[in-house]
Amino acid sequence: MKKRIKRMAEFLKLIRFHVILLILALYLVLCLFCYLMLRKEGADTPFWDVVVFNFLAVTGNDYVYVDHPWTRIAGIFVLILGMVGLSSITGFVSSAFVARRLNLERGEKKMQSMKNHVIICGWKNDVKMLIRGILRKNKDMKPSDVILINNADEVKLQSLHDDQELKGLNVLRGDFTEEQTLLKANVKEASKVLIIGENQENLDDELVDSRVFVSALLVRKLNAKCHICAEIKTERYKNYLESQNCAEVIYVDEYARYILSTSTNYGGMSKVMSSFLDNGDGVSVQIAPIKDDWVGKTYGELFQWYKREQSILVLGVLENMGV
Repeated sequence: MKKRIKRMAEFLKLIRFHVILLILALYLVLCLFCYLMLRKEGADTPFWDVVVFNFLAVTGNDYVYVDHPWTRIAGIFVLILGMVGLSSITGFVSSAFVARRLNLERGEKKMQSMKNHVIICGWKNDVKMLIRGILRKNKDMKPSDVILINNADEVKLQSLHDDQELKGLNVLRGDFTEEQTLLKANVKEASKVLIIGENQENLDDELVDSRVFVSALLVRKLNAKCHICAEIKTERYKNYLESQNCAEVIYVDEYARYILSTSTNYGGMSKVMSSFLDNGDGVSVQIAPIKDDWVGKTYGELFQWYKREQSILVLGVLENMGV
């Protein structure tokens, strides 16, 4: 409720609500003046009838008045205020909608000029923590380097807009399985695309994964060089994505089964895995490039140099990373 009130306040700010209130206040003051003049002349007309009659006059209808110079002068001011006031109110409201539309278009235009950015397709309830984790692990990346594509409702998206740590995050409303939507996010120049499973419409796992698969195919068609990471829930689509050279396929159930089965035999395995992945203390398994100077040297030399010079424990050398 608080978020909706805040959004309403921002929209009222766009339509200059304070000016509209001032116009209405002036109108009521003139109506009050007309009412007092009518009472002075002996007319027994209620105040709200005066307000209604004057409003009808503003819209071109007849209204009741007393044949007195001051009431005629007040009526002229009511008509002038009505013409100017109504046109102003209409202009403010329409300009607010136009400004809102232009802001959306400017945002899309900005996205189409982005390069080497990260696109996240889909929605999860913990997407905020996901984006924070991405930014934490990429110190050079800013929220403005990330585009989030989904069809989540405004209430959910407002929580992202209200987060100061994610200020500048680009949100594109649309279906990430449609080519036009991906082009609006300038997927051709993106460096990484993360496709996460979403279940906003209570779809079954097969259908959710099929949307992930279609999106991955479209992204690969539009950008053959970008790094694609896809999260799926069924093993069949894991095989499909791997056959299409998807760089990273995250099969969540597989990892969960491994941790559960291993933890039954080895106590503390879940804590070890949590520490490896990143439990928040900044210590985790990471992948980093090595200089060409190390080509031809032994793993032992590499291990000792990193341990001595950078206090890093080298677990191994990864070859043929991704696709």
